[in-house]
Amino acid sequence: MNGHIRRSATVALALAAAAFVIAPPQAHGFAEDICYSQGGAPPDNCAPLPPPCPVDDPNGPLCGLEAFVRYGYTLRQPLGGRSLVHSDSSYIIARTVGFSERDAYWIAAYDEATDLGTFAPRDVNGQPVAEADTLTTKDIGGLVRTHFATGGFLFHFLPTMPGPLAPGPNGLRPDVDDPAHEVMLTHVRRWAMAGPGSSAPLCTGGFTNRSSNGDYATGAACYDDPQPAQINGVYSVETPVAIPFTNTTGEQAISGDVRSSQFDSWIGDESWNARIGIYLHALGDRISHHVCTDAGTITPPAPDRPEFRIDLNKPTCDQGPHAVRHEYETGVDFAGLDPEDQTTEAALSMVYDELVEFARARGTLDAGATTPATKSALLGDGLLPALEVRNPVERMAAVTDVGCRFGVPAFPGSPACRG
Repeated sequence: MNGHIRRSATVALALAAAAFVIAPPQAHGFAEDICYSQGGAPPDNCAPLPPPCPVDDPNGPLCGLEAFVRYGYTLRQPLGGRSLVHSDSSYIIARTVGFSERDAYWIAAYDEATDLGTFAPRDVNGQPVAEADTLTTKDIGGLVRTHFATGGFLFHFLPTMPGPLAPGPNGLRPDVDDPAHEVMLTHVRRWAMAGPGSSAPLCTGGFTNRSSNGDYATGAACYDDPQPAQINGVYSVETPVAIPFTNTTGEQAISGDVRSSQFDSWIGDESWNARIGIYLHALGDRISHHVCTDAGTITPPAPDRPEFRIDLNKPTCDQGPHAVRHEYETGVDFAGLDPEDQTTEAALSMVYDELVEFARARGTLDAGATTPATKSALLGDGLLPALEVRNPVERMAAVTDVGCRFGVPAFPGSPACRG
């Protein structure tokens, strides 16, 4: 009987996931955990882990089916939502390491906009904040997670290029200085660190002409050697069913006809903050999706095959366990998760470290932020236990309280500091 239930659930998941090809749900790295309700009601958890589902088995088909369907429903609600990891947590960390309140906000806003296309803050009841017009990002829809045609998908599922001799990359703690393997991640980081007006390109898939070191991530121009190449990929729905996608190497599409060489003029004064936010989002999603992207591969062009191939048609990319793992990212006891699924702790740790490096580059670094005690107090004793709170309103308040203890005003729309 149990085998029959498992087979039936797997078939049902495959059928539900097939709809992903037609109308993919908005369920990707550190997906929104706060979903706004209509009529001024308090927000809901977008997709809480169902109580019967264990925290140490993301592959159960029944839980996978429920998680997948719930995300597909809740994240299509009219008012949408936001991720307390991508928005509030990034904001609090950025401010703590030395960025101004304004810069910290825009870094976090563009971190969230990388999922949504644009971001405008709403209050706890889903209403736009009073100053929402001045706090709304420019459109960066070309980077959105479900936009396969623009290459936006690859800012969220960052494939890697395994080496023939070295072990595969470890996406729970990806090496941001390894362009030979972490192609997209190191490419976006280089572009973000270079800042406005630089010549560092932002290319579809992260693919440049080969650099002097032989990698495809840090060349001087987007891949066109001897001409632009196709990027042909597959992404698992329910193995072996997959979504095929095709792009062409060149400048990354940002919004409509705006390409990455126009990014600074398109964004305006917040361009460097936007670059950092986009990179932090890619970093967080690399970690969030590491069980998928660690198994995925990139195959570069060859004389008999002038194309890049991306293979994400792997069982660890299937939509059931993918959705369940997002339910592990907030509202659960992180210590109960298997080590490979403790992605929230891993992501916030790296976001902290990287924001220290960006603050150092910008000349705003607070020296106290470089001490292990500060990082431990903010993350281990602060944001992580706050993000474990299951009730969404209480979780928002708990995250805000962490910032308040560090002298960081509430993220726009979050509950005010208490006391």
